[in-house]
Amino acid sequence: MTHEEIIIYANWTALAIAALAVLGEWLHARRVARLSRLAFGPDNRPRRWTKLAPPMRVLALAGVVWSLFTLIAFNSLSRDRDRRAAVTRHLMVLLDVSPSMQLADAGEGGGQRRAARAAEVLKSVLNRVPGDNVRFSAASFYTEARMLARECQDRELMVHFAAEVPFFYTYKPGKTDLLKSLNQAGGFMQDWPRKSTTLLVISDGDSVPPAGLKPMPSAVADVLFVGVGETGRGTFIDGHLSRQDGATLSQLARRLGGKYFDGNLRQLPSDALQKLNAADPRGAKWQADRRLVALAVLGVSAALLCLVPILLEFFGSAWKPAPPAARGEFQPAEVAT
Repeated sequence: MTHEEIIIYANWTALAIAALAVLGEWLHARRVARLSRLAFGPDNRPRRWTKLAPPMRVLALAGVVWSLFTLIAFNSLSRDRDRRAAVTRHLMVLLDVSPSMQLADAGEGGGQRRAARAAEVLKSVLNRVPGDNVRFSAASFYTEARMLARECQDRELMVHFAAEVPFFYTYKPGKTDLLKSLNQAGGFMQDWPRKSTTLLVISDGDSVPPAGLKPMPSAVADVLFVGVGETGRGTFIDGHLSRQDGATLSQLARRLGGKYFDGNLRQLPSDALQKLNAADPRGAKWQADRRLVALAVLGVSAALLCLVPILLEFFGSAWKPAPPAARGEFQPAEVAT
């Protein structure tokens, strides 16, 4: 049930209850008219404010029903949103699985595999993201990009992709093509809602041509590049010296309007995840406005329903019938046994 449907159902339910309450007040007014002298004395004049009692009861009943329906539906909507809340927040992880990611020159001591360091960075990011508001997707790239998981909630699966599976065996051997993979990753995200996605690229870098990079689709709100591997010294692999190419990653980040971070020794700062962790504005507005109004209406309406009968009893009429003794009426004496 959407927000708009809840509003419509709550309004129609309140109107139906108000119509029934108006009918009940009309029947009650007919009975009061026949017995008005018993209730209001010989003058048959209730106090003027009592004319407000019928519309107050009608509005209070409608308010109670509207607020209860809204709150019940809100709780149901909250539970439903917890189960499938990812339609407005996505984390797209693009993992470098080229053979160079298996080199052991990362981490504080320089003896950790780059893939393992990438898994640590990814796990740190996932631990700081509320899972009930974000869905996780992953793609690997080497000579091309391939989708691994789409809109899942399994954090361990995402870390497993980064650290444990040597995906490069499934690719045709060749040079790492980061530019082509970024363009393909953009196609994976093009159907998602606008400004809903954070793209996280974890790689040791690659030389890229100056042209050919396509802009990211409108779904992408933020782009983050994280480099792993030693930047000062390299390791030979496949006839060339491999090390983290921070300059290339930084250049790609600027071309896509994103940011680059050296993740070889430090984790990604929490400030960089601000857009990913931002609350859904529609959900926040719903929670702050409609739920608060429903609680206030429920309190006021329930108070009116409780207070109106008491006010009518003590302040509804100026005429107060005297007890029999005060009117001098005959009181039967007790019969002695």
